[in-house]
Amino acid sequence: MHPTPPAASEPAASEPLASGPPLTVTAWVAIVAPLVALVLKGLVPGWLIFFAVLWSPVLLIGYALLVVAAARGMLRRRGVLRRPERRVRARMWAWLTSVGVVLFGATIVDGGDTTESLQSLLTVLLGSPTTPSPAHDASAAIAWAAAAAWLVGWLALMVEWAVAVIAVRAPVPRVAPPRV
Repeated sequence: MHPTPPAASEPAASEPLASGPPLTVTAWVAIVAPLVALVLKGLVPGWLIFFAVLWSPVLLIGYALLVVAAARGMLRRRGVLRRPERRVRARMWAWLTSVGVVLFGATIVDGGDTTESLQSLLTVLLGSPTTPSPAHDASAAIAWAAAAAWLVGWLALMVEWAVAVIAVRAPVPRVAPPRV
């Protein structure tokens, strides 16, 4: 009996599927980074924690999608994001969203009802005064750029994963309806 060639959606045996530890590390960093960002934000609490609780359903849905995409796309041996045509972009988007969310958590300036609560982790580490200062403006600018990177990276990773899943699906043969 002759071995059958791999289907069009399956890579050949000589084609590498896994890129080794870097892709696995990237997937785990993408999964853990939002939790690290939450811890960093929690070190300097304020009213934003209250708004995060209000937005928690949206944030949890986004996090769940990220975990599923990273786990099923990058951590599985035959994950769709391990394929050579997707691997580099998936790694790039995962790192962009991971770095963006951690930077956002560390630099978002939290305001409250007093001037003492106007801080971010970055301004606290820099020893900035509790009133608005150039360090607060710089921290806020970094936070906005990080938020943009976080959202663009997350959205691009979700699109990359969805397109990869659709691309590897086996085509369903069209069957004519039965005649009555």
